[in-house]
Amino acid sequence: MTKKVKEVEVVEVVLTNKELIAQAISKLSPEELAAIYPPIERANFVVRKSWLGRNQVITFVNNKNQRITYNHDEVLKVMLPKLSIMPCWIKREYWSQSTDMPSNVRHLAKIENLTVVAE
Repeated sequence: MTKKVKEVEVVEVVLTNKELIAQAISKLSPEELAAIYPPIERANFVVRKSWLGRNQVITFVNNKNQRITYNHDEVLKVMLPKLSIMPCWIKREYWSQSTDMPSNVRHLAKIENLTVVAE
């Protein structure tokens, strides 16, 4: 009597800390995300690959004295096709603009004109 045995190969997948954190963040509710990542003020417009999934709300004042508030995830999803081929994004997974928000995503932001009070 002959027995045929099938060999099974077990492959162990080891995730990096970055991947484990991204996995955990993706399972959080919007309320939990808001508690962990409250709205932030920045000096300029910025998107980062590592912030995707946080549902982060970011506010900055542009060079036209306008307060711009945007949801990082919504803006990054629109910008990603173009960013993904840019050398700076490929190298750093980060993109910023100091003067204003890109025109192709301005419709996703809340823009308030600030008035200057003279003393």
